[in-house]
Amino acid sequence: MNQYDFTGVEEWNRIEGWFDLSEAIAIQKFVKQLPPGANLVELGSYKGRSGVAIASVLPPNGVLYCVDHFQGSEEHKKSNIDTSNLLETFTKNIERFGVKDKIYTLQMSATEASKKFEPESIDPILLDAAHDYDSVKADLLNWYPKLKPGGYLFCDDYAPNWPGVMRAIETVGLEGKVIAASLWMHNKPVGSV
Repeated sequence: MNQYDFTGVEEWNRIEGWFDLSEAIAIQKFVKQLPPGANLVELGSYKGRSGVAIASVLPPNGVLYCVDHFQGSEEHKKSNIDTSNLLETFTKNIERFGVKDKIYTLQMSATEASKKFEPESIDPILLDAAHDYDSVKADLLNWYPKLKPGGYLFCDDYAPNWPGVMRAIETVGLEGKVIAASLWMHNKPVGSV
């Protein structure tokens, strides 16, 4: 059955953010195949654009953990983007789309949040927090062990204009491919750590 269930695309486009529709549809394909009760993690939630896309197709009893300190990033500060009400805006957006009960917000750094999860306890993980090499590498090293064997790791902004993202993935030695726009995907082999 080819049911297109990403609802409210026009309204979704009004959520400020850089996660584009092709990326949302691509990640939804994988989320829709997850078993009931799946746990997902998103690092870097900004105003909820990607979180709404993911949570809108979660399997029954699935939970999306959105990890963000909601203070904005260095990129936001350099671009003079107003980050004063990020958590409030994020919360309003997930309420407006009716996915608040599917999202558990962790207002903290990605490193702090990684300590709250057991090894191999997360189905997919979306990395889209800080984009500098050191931060991305730390996120990969902290979170990859949390990913279940056979699970998917998605990294947004895998593109030449974000060299830190590309270099960190290459340094850690993960193989994958771009599946939409700048959304990179790796499938964790069964039997890996």
